[in-house]
Amino acid sequence: MRYPRVPAVLLLFAILFIGAAGEGRAEETIVFLRHGEKPSGGYGQLTCQGFNRSLALPAVLLAKYGRPNILYAPNPAVKIPDPAGSFYYIRPLATLEPLAVRLGMDVRTKYGYSDIASLQAALIAPTRDDLTIFVAWEHAHLQKVVQNIMNSYGGGAVVPAWILGDYDSLYVVRVTYAGSTVTASFRRDSERLNGQPTTCPF
Repeated sequence: MRYPRVPAVLLLFAILFIGAAGEGRAEETIVFLRHGEKPSGGYGQLTCQGFNRSLALPAVLLAKYGRPNILYAPNPAVKIPDPAGSFYYIRPLATLEPLAVRLGMDVRTKYGYSDIASLQAALIAPTRDDLTIFVAWEHAHLQKVVQNIMNSYGGGAVVPAWILGDYDSLYVVRVTYAGSTVTASFRRDSERLNGQPTTCPF
């Protein structure tokens, strides 16, 4: 009994499809945000307006990006130079806390605010799972880590410097893992939470 011959081109497509399926593909969305508004002296802290921003933030982030898998903020035990002196750096963690409390999640605070190499290594790790990660950080170092990611995986796309008085922007990086290939894209988004009350809700 003779069997019909399968065209060579169909065999080639089948081999390529099986190979691609074996490699696996995963998408990672990393949302970088600055902490909320801070006082003129710094003190490592938020103002009441920044605190109100942090309370409004969960609804915004969850609506835009869904439930995150991981939350990152700098180690608050590492001091930062502020106008009034050197202080423990609470602002980013305080900004994420209402979201973490609402979701019953931990916030990973292993790295100091300037240790962006370790942060990047933690963020860019081949995975077969789709992930969403929120990162609250100091704005200048935040821009640097995003630029480093784009230099390595996004063709060197330019990431704009974070404007000094901007507490509302979001820097969004999408990382695609396809086998051993890692690619990244960048876009800006916004919270649209400017103009929060300047008095505390308590």
